[in-house]
Amino acid sequence: MREIKEIRNELSTKLLNLKSETDMEKRSLLASEVENITRELNDANVARAAEQAAANNLTEKQKTEVQQFSFSRFMQGALNGGLSGFEKEMAEEAKKEARSAGVELKGFAIPHMVLANKRAASGQNVTNLTEGGNLIQESGLVYIDALRAKLILDKIGATTLTGLIGDLPLVKGGQFAGQWLSENGSARGGKVEFAKTTLKPKRLVIRGAYSKQLLIQSSMDVEKYIMEELIAAHAVSLNTAMINGSGTDGEPLGILNMPGIGAVTGGENGAKINWTNLVGLETEVSIKNADMGNLAYITNSKVRGQLKITEKSAGTARFLMENGEVNGYNLIATNLIPSNLVKGTGTDLSAVIFGNGADIVLGQWAGLDILLDPYTLADDGDVKVIATAFHDFGIKNVESFSAIKDVITD
Repeated sequence: MREIKEIRNELSTKLLNLKSETDMEKRSLLASEVENITRELNDANVARAAEQAAANNLTEKQKTEVQQFSFSRFMQGALNGGLSGFEKEMAEEAKKEARSAGVELKGFAIPHMVLANKRAASGQNVTNLTEGGNLIQESGLVYIDALRAKLILDKIGATTLTGLIGDLPLVKGGQFAGQWLSENGSARGGKVEFAKTTLKPKRLVIRGAYSKQLLIQSSMDVEKYIMEELIAAHAVSLNTAMINGSGTDGEPLGILNMPGIGAVTGGENGAKINWTNLVGLETEVSIKNADMGNLAYITNSKVRGQLKITEKSAGTARFLMENGEVNGYNLIATNLIPSNLVKGTGTDLSAVIFGNGADIVLGQWAGLDILLDPYTLADDGDVKVIATAFHDFGIKNVESFSAIKDVITD
């Protein structure tokens, strides 16, 4: 891959040439080149961020040392107002990590090196299922790996970068307007617009509670349980933001609310999903030359059910979804896709997304910032846990996605 500086210089040169070129055929060729170079620049920026994060990878010896960390001991120490031993050492490492990433910690933090390498113990000496036997695991659990496994992003081939330092720029743009000219007419400056979006750490707050009795256990391993509870809430928050984030109040902007994606309309008040609309979603992406990469559909269980029983054409016994695919593309179903949309008089409408998951970038900075509140839920014997993670989403090319937001499923 070329150096970022070299790519930027070529992009600048091509843009200057595009602005001054009067021959429409040459302008079209230059426009295509600009689009390809823009993609290359984004890929190079992502690759550099990945290299920087990889530079912080631990040696095998350090990975072994990280196994000393205990989530339960960490929670106990934070609950009692102070950490000790290896957990204290890692909390200090988390402070350094946060400063490098440009984020502010509010409590005791677990560093990225622990989240990416610490494995929960593989078992425990408990035979009574109700007292801990159900917490036994057959293999070690690593926080970051388990989180990725729960992300829709991972299923559609998105790029996930953890342990980031600093901001990650992505260039969006390349809008061109053609002109019809007489034989000797002069071309006016074509429309060339580029915008840069920068991924920056946004604060994701995950709230939950653990039993105080669970946190103070010393006779059994509760690592897996503690980690799985955090991971489940963490994944839901990221998936929801990626799909339908508002872009306000610190929340990333989700695909369904992103300007510039292709749009297909069912009807004035919504409509049942049909073959024409599905092909329309694909066409919205392909006409912009963006039908490449990890293309897939994403929708909810209601729409998936309709796809399985709706024929492409009446009497064909060929359905919109067959063998887990729609028109040859994978379909991912998640009930995080909204089914309560409103259009005209239509209510409880659903959405369908089609696009290239490889153009999505998820960034994570630092580790987990943990605050424990032993008072709010004291009457129930529970400890309120407020965990803060730092993430952002970006899309390298919004034209890689399209959506329909008015599907009737009832």
